[in-house]
Amino acid sequence: MTDATTEPTQRFPELAELDRMDDDQRIAAFRDVLDQLTHELDESR
Repeated sequence: MTDATTEPTQRFPELAELDRMDDDQRIAAFRDVLDQLTHELDESR
């Protein structure tokens, strides 16, 4: 698990590129981040 002070773009580098993505790519990036966070949450329970 990462530190709560970690910048989101450090944890999820794909978020740094959102401005260069089209809508479908943004959706995929957010879905990937959500999947990773869900996985981390499930592991912490």
